[in-house]
Amino acid sequence: MEKMRDKLFFFRKEFACTRFCSCLAAGFMALFIGCGSRDSSCAPVPVRRYENALMRLDTGNLKAGLELMAPEFPLFFDGADLEDSLNILQIRLFINDPVVDELHGRIRQTYDKEDSSRLSKDFGCLFSRIRCLSPSFRIPEVYTYISYLDYAHRILYQDTVLVIGLDLYADGNEALMDEAGIPRYLSSRLNSRYLMPDAARAVALSLIGDAEGDELLAWIVKEGKTMWFMRQVLPKAEPSVLLGYSDADFAWCERNEQAIWQYIVQQDLLFETDPFEYRYFINEGPFNPLLPGAPARLARFVGWKMVDAYMKRSDADWTVLREADPMTVLEESRYKP
Repeated sequence: MEKMRDKLFFFRKEFACTRFCSCLAAGFMALFIGCGSRDSSCAPVPVRRYENALMRLDTGNLKAGLELMAPEFPLFFDGADLEDSLNILQIRLFINDPVVDELHGRIRQTYDKEDSSRLSKDFGCLFSRIRCLSPSFRIPEVYTYISYLDYAHRILYQDTVLVIGLDLYADGNEALMDEAGIPRYLSSRLNSRYLMPDAARAVALSLIGDAEGDELLAWIVKEGKTMWFMRQVLPKAEPSVLLGYSDADFAWCERNEQAIWQYIVQQDLLFETDPFEYRYFINEGPFNPLLPGAPARLARFVGWKMVDAYMKRSDADWTVLREADPMTVLEESRYKP
């Protein structure tokens, strides 16, 4: 909770919140959504659109407007001093920033122009499937805000709260992301197509926890568990999207699965414990220089294939898979492309 709190901002540029709202957990009751319902009948969940509320304020009477907003958005206001005129000025500058205005316009164009309830429906269906897979899952409160293209922290999830920098999931921001210096291999995944996969991944990583060991195999299995979870809760999503690959990169991986595995085995990387030695298989990047034509993060692709083989050869369900250690998954999968 403390780590998340330090990354949340009352507004993106200067005025950071001083405390995370710990009372959110007590104030939100989990919603029950039937596991057998179709996507079209998923119960929507509330999505608190901080960016819309903020950008609608009258900057000529800003303090009063913020005070009216505060009860609806405790996550952003807890600890905020609205009596400080400097804080009010900084918020006014943020609202009047032309970049913020453009980002907000892209958000409205993507999510509000045709169906203002799109996010509520999509998250309702996602949470419904997660609840079916993991009954102890607690439906989180969902907040969206303008992060000013803070791509490193675009989604923050902690038990009962999911916070999304929605400007990083709006369509048409390519030019702004180029100006902000965001690498193309990252910005290609910063659009509406990746919102639900990134949210599902954040929940999966929270449920799975840290990799069980330092060796590459532990990373591979963790990524495979994450991919399996994502495929269950987003059954209509293309594998390439869940992996975060372009169609061309995904096609390369499919053609070269055997070569990828052979390289890992022949170079004795599978049980390597020094992350520096296998960094190209787990880190973000434009490509993997060890294999001509290969994309980065190949541990994710190999993990998907290995865990998929394990699930097909065993009677494991999600609970069993989540607790399975890397060696068990490797041995019982008999993975050998």
